[in-house]
Amino acid sequence: MRRILCRLFIFSLISIYSTGCGSAKNKENPITKNGAAYACLPCGASCDTAVYHKPGSCSHCNMELVDKSTIIHKNIQPENMCSLETGKVIFLDVRTPEEFNGSAEQKFGAIKNAVNINVEELQARIAELEKYKEKEIVVYCSHSHRSPRASYILTEAGFKNVTNMTGGMNVWKDQVKLKDCMTKLYLQQ
Repeated sequence: MRRILCRLFIFSLISIYSTGCGSAKNKENPITKNGAAYACLPCGASCDTAVYHKPGSCSHCNMELVDKSTIIHKNIQPENMCSLETGKVIFLDVRTPEEFNGSAEQKFGAIKNAVNINVEELQARIAELEKYKEKEIVVYCSHSHRSPRASYILTEAGFKNVTNMTGGMNVWKDQVKLKDCMTKLYLQQ
C-alpha cells in the first residue's frame, strides 16, 4: 500500500510539473515561443519584478504589461546620490506641485534646482525636457511609486541616461540628516 501511495504521489508531482500548474520552473522561465517576456509597467511595487508569458495587465497593480526588454532605466539608492556631479545631472521631481513646493500635508522637501513635472502630465509636457535628452536625468517622487513609471516614459521617448531614485524623498529625508554631502542637494521645506 505504501508503494502505491508513493507512486501516486510521484505521478501527481510529475503531472503538475509537466502541465506547468504551479511549477517553479514555469515561473522562472516565462519566455514564450517567440522569446518575449512581459513585465509590469514600472509602478514601484514588488510586482515590478514579476515576469509574465503574454501581454495584458499586472495581476497585482493592474498596470499594463510591457515587453520586459523595454525597461532600461537604472536605479540609484538615496545614499549614492552624493556621488553625482550636481552641475551635470538634471533632477526631475514627478510629484504634484503641492508636494514639490511643500504645501501638501506630507512634507519631504525637494532637491535644489529640480524640474517639477507631475507624472500625470509627463507625456503631454515631455517637450519641455527635450534640451536634457543627452544629459543624465535622475527621477524621483515621494515613495518611488511614480518615479519608475516616469523613468519608463522618458526612456520610451528616447532619453538615454535615465536613473530612478529608489525609496523617494521619504527615504532621502531620513538619510539627509546622516550625510553632510546630501545637504548640498537638499532643500528643506
